[in-house]
Amino acid sequence: MRPFEHRLAVSFSETNLVGNVYFANYFLWQGKCREEFLRLHAPRVLQDFKVGFGMITKECSCVYYQEAFAFDEILIRMTLAELTRTSIEMHFEYFRLDPGPMRTLLAEGRQKAIWVSPQHTPTVIPGYLYEAVEHFARGTP
Repeated sequence: MRPFEHRLAVSFSETNLVGNVYFANYFLWQGKCREEFLRLHAPRVLQDFKVGFGMITKECSCVYYQEAFAFDEILIRMTLAELTRTSIEMHFEYFRLDPGPMRTLLAEGRQKAIWVSPQHTPTVIPGYLYEAVEHFARGTP
């Protein structure tokens, strides 16, 4: 599956008193990566959100291997783990971009999001979103 990549630089506000990235920020970064994908590949989702539809995170996890610190450049690689008619499961890899071509794997995570109606009940993912995710993951136009 083709990955979607999102880059960011760690700010002081994302670190704790020890100086490393506070663990909860990895979950925030999952959300930012997912939202950036939607902004670029399924911008119509905003219209649905405005009338009450939404994506609710049902499950989320992260396994940490290395620490990240302020000013580190981070690459988040999101790949599709599973796509159903009502949910999207994503796999995340977090890399520190080291000098040169080197990358250090910092953590891996998963997130399962379900599409919900304005009544907050699971419902079918709209066609445009399903197709955007499927086509991007497979690398097809």
